[in-house]
Amino acid sequence: MKKIGLIILMMGFGFSLLAQSGKLSEDKRKEFEAQKVAFFTQEMDLTPEEAIKFWPLYNEMQQKIRVENDKIRELTCRKDKKEIPEVTEQQALKNLETILSAEQSVRNIKKEYIEKLIKALSAKKVWMMIEAEQKFHHQLWKKMGKNPVPERK
Repeated sequence: MKKIGLIILMMGFGFSLLAQSGKLSEDKRKEFEAQKVAFFTQEMDLTPEEAIKFWPLYNEMQQKIRVENDKIRELTCRKDKKEIPEVTEQQALKNLETILSAEQSVRNIKKEYIEKLIKALSAKKVWMMIEAEQKFHHQLWKKMGKNPVPERK
């Protein structure tokens, strides 16, 4: 029970760090990642042996997904839209192709790594990972005051 309380306390602190600044410093990012590891390990009930297999694959998958998501963000999340010239039809088509390609790459990466993770752990543990990701992100959004999804009952 103490372990769960400690994880909840660490998560609360990490979420408040993230909420305070839109971007994380390197130290805050490391702290946030440590809290994520603790949360996932607890939620997935990973043994030390399972964690040794899981985390390198998961981190590799997340890094590849981040690269693809950055391509999408680069096109869609511009800070100063006033200085951006109006997009031509040709540029819009090119942007849409880039976004669809990046989204397909994310799907392919997830498929590849879910297959690898099932070989390393079990389908049940991988399913628990999916649930842990959703729960972690939901709690993060809730803590930041941005609840995009209604609370599950």
